[in-house]
Amino acid sequence: MNENEISHEIRNIASSCMKRWGEEDKKTVNFERRLDSFIKQIETNVTLRTVFLELIKQYNYYSRKHIEELLKQFYKKVTDDLRLVEDVTIYSRIEDDSKIDSSNSFLEEFKVINEISNHFSHAIEKLKEADFNEIENIVFLDDVIGSGNTVKTFFEENKSKLLKVNNFIFCIEVLDEAKDFLNEYFRENGFECKIISGNIHKKAFCEDHIFDDRCKDYEQLLKDFEMNLWGGRKRNKNILGYENSQATISFFRNTPNNTISSFWYQNKMWEGLFPRDDRKPLFKRGNRNKKNAVYNMSRLKEV
Repeated sequence: MNENEISHEIRNIASSCMKRWGEEDKKTVNFERRLDSFIKQIETNVTLRTVFLELIKQYNYYSRKHIEELLKQFYKKVTDDLRLVEDVTIYSRIEDDSKIDSSNSFLEEFKVINEISNHFSHAIEKLKEADFNEIENIVFLDDVIGSGNTVKTFFEENKSKLLKVNNFIFCIEVLDEAKDFLNEYFRENGFECKIISGNIHKKAFCEDHIFDDRCKDYEQLLKDFEMNLWGGRKRNKNILGYENSQATISFFRNTPNNTISSFWYQNKMWEGLFPRDDRKPLFKRGNRNKKNAVYNMSRLKEV
């Protein structure tokens, strides 16, 4: 394939993606140019370039508008299809309590868009056992379920409470393997829980999906490439997406680490198509600069 043919293919793929994703936003504006720059980083490896282009054809990007539409549909499912009684239904998130993470953000978006009172959302771990005598349903909101391990851990930690109620997990995307894994876990442990998703995706390199009989060869090719991105660390959990999730997903707020890391990793030599925003405050970086803190305090005294 010569350069003109590559440019033509990139133009067609970019156009097709934007038709699926809807109106552009700050992460998809000039997407053809962004895609072209991304692909040119590996133009010397023709096979790897082909793999990336095929993956992008399957890529799902969720703009704010698309997310809002899905969250409205989720609430309609709660009220019209499931017919959950308001007085005995609460809304929560599946997350640890150490930071305000994506699950918290989706829960807040869901409440605002559907005009749900804050009185109906609670952190499960902070509720008392006795509270569950008057709670029948819990609706959890999440963006993506990759391996299912986070969900399993959360249910294990809150088992005595969640066994008493009907649980519903609404998520934008779920890996089919994770859904099967969790349904088996719920069944074996006696949980009443239903997973409802906007989309169920397969691992990018599973058989009979994107790459047919070449899937394993292409999987190894990209795996080797990502090992080099991560400095040759074979055991890095983010290779091909966190715990090998092999997702191809981005949201307007961020790209989940379940997504194949080539699409979000960045350093001096590589720029992902949808980079993750991994900025952290000073206290979370490990090496705290006490002199800087003293300096800032002195500045405050001068004001």
